[in-house]
Amino acid sequence: MEEELNQYMRTLRNFGRIYTQKIANGSGNIKSDLRVSQIKALFAFKEASCLSMKELADNVGVKLSNMTMMIDSLIKENMAERDRDETDRRKVMVRLTAKGEKIRAAFLAHRRKVAKSIFSHLTDNDKEQLLGSLDTVCKILGKIS
Repeated sequence: MEEELNQYMRTLRNFGRIYTQKIANGSGNIKSDLRVSQIKALFAFKEASCLSMKELADNVGVKLSNMTMMIDSLIKENMAERDRDETDRRKVMVRLTAKGEKIRAAFLAHRRKVAKSIFSHLTDNDKEQLLGSLDTVCKILGKIS
């Protein structure tokens, strides 16, 4: 059991490392001194321009306290702003600034370019296997509470 667990951990770590390297490679025209947590926070907005802290935390899959630290770092870099909801003052809303939107858009475009490049080098069979494997991983991990 222990060796099997170690193998899972190595495989997940290797996947994360390779994928992150591919995404980071060639991103020199994008603000490159961002931390991974800041990039995750930017991506947490998905297509929305303004979300609550809870929605952002749910999108990233982290605790609210961790999301708060991630957003604080974006605010410090003038990439996001935090306000209270006008209808419910208990609710904290976060919106990207123009700077944050620009950096997010650049990363999304770069990520798409990298994915397109990766897929262009794969055979149809490899594409099908990769997509099926990633889908299976998501379904299996989604079952875990």
